Amino acid sequence: MASTFSFELIVKSDRCFRLGRIICLRNKERKVMSTPNFLAYTVRGSVPHLTPDNLREISVEALEIPLENFLEIQPPPSSLYPHGAHKFFNFENLLLFFDIRDPGELKQVSFNTDKFVSVFTLHGVCKITSDTYVKYINSYNPDAVISLADMTTFQKTPGLKRIKKSVNRTLDWLDYALENIKEGIQIFGALVGHNNHEERIRSAHETANRNVAGFLLNGLDLGTTSRERLDLLKISISNLPDDKPRIAYGFENPVDILRGIFEGIDIFDGSYPSKKTEEGNALIFTLENEELINDDDTGKSLLLYLHDEKYKTDFRPLLSSCKCYACRNHTRAYIHHLLKTREMLATVLLMR
Repeated sequence: MASTFSFELIVKSDRCFRLGRIICLRNKERKVMSTPNFLAYTVRGSVPHLTPDNLREISVEALEIPLENFLEIQPPPSSLYPHGAHKFFNFENLLLFFDIRDPGELKQVSFNTDKFVSVFTLHGVCKITSDTYVKYINSYNPDAVISLADMTTFQKTPGLKRIKKSVNRTLDWLDYALENIKEGIQIFGALVGHNNHEERIRSAHETANRNVAGFLLNGLDLGTTSRERLDLLKISISNLPDDKPRIAYGFENPVDILRGIFEGIDIFDGSYPSKKTEEGNALIFTLENEELINDDDTGKSLLLYLHDEKYKTDFRPLLSSCKCYACRNHTRAYIHHLLKTREMLATVLLMR
């Protein structure tokens, strides 16, 4: 299958902030993703709370498909579809990135070994080997895949021996993927190392020395404050080449994402809007507010919790300066009413 994948770095500032674009050409189809950007979050192959026509009206260029959403049955029936994931999920015009785990719903699972990773499914924990993962990825045939990572999730203080083992396993699984995932599917190497500076550097160097299309910086297993988490990820970033894109998980709100952009991260997981929507929150912030980036207590101030009774007679838009469909056409009181009556339209409007 003829395929080209490139990352064009358009601008890089002295502070590491980057503007770029990913260009993917497969089967004569050209897909472009500008960066900084996000991977739209999906659950079982669908963006939560958005119908296909809603999705087309939003500036989505790429989607993330967590494979663990489908692993309660093996092989997943969707993997048996002969024409690949793009046609099966009806996302033919978008870039599809596959990963084993769901970045929006990290759960405690059993330990990993040299032979398998443990993932959570609707039927409980299952064990996935490198061979099984590669087989499913080759069947789905996405544009890109994140290599398996031995995360030290939920271990409060992993020792140096455990961290080194995590780096070694992750590199071994990456090597297997590079050898066995079919041509045309781009492989992003997962970086690990937890809170050990030397192991983070080793993971970054070893991964960069391999023929990967880009990198995943996973902050979900660090268990620290957002500032401390970013400081650890910066160690990895400083040891990566400039000419390949960087994806990051674990950035909890728009302020964290802005900080990540300033440090040179190109792509973020898009699970945050879905989480806040399901809680009944609306996001209210503008990028013109320069004070946000330096404020350590902005998480709650960015939100309107519309279940609150005080919005029952609040007839203002969600955000007066916003021109989105929900803000132009509906009030806080109306969405409060929809939430209280459990109308599906409430979450549709909040996601838009």
